[in-house]
Amino acid sequence: MSLDKNNRIAQLEALAGKLAVAWLNQSLIEDLAKYELPQNRTEAYLAQDLMSKQIGQSITGWKVGATSAKMRVLDGHTDVIPGRIFKSVTYHGRQVKLPIERFPRARVETEFAFRLLADCPIDQAPWSAEDLIERVVLHPAIEIIGNRHVLPNGSKEQKSLMTIADNGGGIGFVFGEAYENWQDLDFQNHHIQLSVDGSEPAENFLGELRGVPLNALAELLNHLAQRGYSLHVGDYVSTGAATVPQPFQKGSVVNADFGNAGSITLQFG
Repeated sequence: MSLDKNNRIAQLEALAGKLAVAWLNQSLIEDLAKYELPQNRTEAYLAQDLMSKQIGQSITGWKVGATSAKMRVLDGHTDVIPGRIFKSVTYHGRQVKLPIERFPRARVETEFAFRLLADCPIDQAPWSAEDLIERVVLHPAIEIIGNRHVLPNGSKEQKSLMTIADNGGGIGFVFGEAYENWQDLDFQNHHIQLSVDGSEPAENFLGELRGVPLNALAELLNHLAQRGYSLHVGDYVSTGAATVPQPFQKGSVVNADFGNAGSITLQFG
């Protein structure tokens, strides 16, 4: 391995260390130099992997953002944005109380998530949406999103790559109760009511702005297979924002009504 390559890996390890410390301490990195930023998606994935290794916690699954072509164009992404769901910030149920201290500067967004009923090994990739219908069950979900860094003067590409490195912008997840009859849902036009403290409901991403959940799952599985990761029974995959993210504060109550697919209420204390 060349000296330059060794030096670059060391730089990415240092970035991952900063991100891991910020994730564990709920702090914010405000002074990143240009040389510290990932230069391409390969470097961004490596930084994310190193961040996870330094955090040292088990995961319950993966999140994936930018799952519609339209959203990628609007947000400056060239592909899906994956990230890990850590067990320490995975919650379940229709009514959940969460510690506000764990989620500073964060927002909430609704998502459709799947829980795997069967393994999805690497040697069976590439996966298609049709391959996965019998392998999953649907859960309504709320993602708690936020970054460990700020990049106010970064380009769209730099911000996209740093979002990947920073665990895809994921902090925590709440998964509602399983919904067995999900196959009949018109996902791209299914309206969700998300409100914080009784405010006006958040705007929905509908139609071409919302990714098709099974397609997003297949994309993620194929992406992870190329990175050497497979998913197993019980793992969760959340498939991208369905509503505009909303801020919250201490004492906030978040209500997410997915209609026939269920509901989730959060209280931040």
